[in-house]
Amino acid sequence: MKAEMLKATLHTTATFIAIACSVPPAQTSCPHFLLESPMVVNIEGFFINEKMSRASLDVEWRHHPEALDTFFVNQPDYPPFNFITAGAYRYMEFSNIKVKRQLGSHHLKEHIGETPLKLDDMELLANGQFLCKDSSIQKPNILSTAFSMAWWSLVADTLPTPSKVSMNGARKEKRSFIIRQWKKYSGELLPTLVRLESEKYSGELWIRSAYPMQALQSDPLKNKVESKSKQPLPDLFGKIPTKGERKIPLILKLNQELLRE
Repeated sequence: MKAEMLKATLHTTATFIAIACSVPPAQTSCPHFLLESPMVVNIEGFFINEKMSRASLDVEWRHHPEALDTFFVNQPDYPPFNFITAGAYRYMEFSNIKVKRQLGSHHLKEHIGETPLKLDDMELLANGQFLCKDSSIQKPNILSTAFSMAWWSLVADTLPTPSKVSMNGARKEKRSFIIRQWKKYSGELLPTLVRLESEKYSGELWIRSAYPMQALQSDPLKNKVESKSKQPLPDLFGKIPTKGERKIPLILKLNQELLRE
C-alpha cells in the first residue's frame, strides 16, 4: 500500500512539474521611463482637434523618478492647472481658484482642454510602465501598457530610439507619433520634434528646453545681479563734502569734484 501511495505521489509531482514547464513565462512589468534623472522639460504643442479647430498648449514637466511629478499646463481660453502624480495617486491643482481635484484612474481618459491629448499621456510620461512579454512569443518592441486607461498597446518600429511609435486604444482608436529628431539635453536623449497623426486629429510637439532639476535651485541671473549689488561703489559716487546744510544735486556734486581735480 505504501509503495502504491509513493508511486502515486511521485506521478502527481511529475505532472505538476511538466505543467509548470509548459506554461510560458508570465509577463513582467518593466519600466520604460522617458527620463531616468530629475529634469525640467518645457514642451509646446499645436493641434487640429476632432472638431477641426486649432488648439495649443504649453507644458512645463518637472520629473522626479522617485517622487511626485508635476505638469504645469497652460492653454489659451482655459484656466491653467497643475497635474501632480505619484503613480499610486494623482490630483489637479487650480492655483487661480485655490482648488484641488482628486483624480481616480478612470479620470485619465479626459482630454486636456480642446487638445487631442489626455491626462493619461502625462501619466505615461511620468510613470510609464509596460508589460513586456517573452521575446520568444512576441517581438520586444510590442508592449502592453500596464497603467494606461486610454491605450492598450504601444508598438515601436525600432528600439531604443524609434522613429515611429503607434498606440492602440479603446473603440479601435489609433494614433502614431512620428519622431523626426532625437537630441541630447544634459546627457538625456529626448524626442525633440514629434508629429502626432490620427484619422481624427493631428498635431506637432516639440521640446523648447530641458535641463537638470538642480538648475531650479539656483538662478544664475539672480545671483549675478545680487553679486553686482554687493560690490563697493566707486569713489566717484561716494560722499562728497559740501559746505553747510545746503543740498546740492548729484550732477553739481560731480562737477564740483571734477573741478577740484
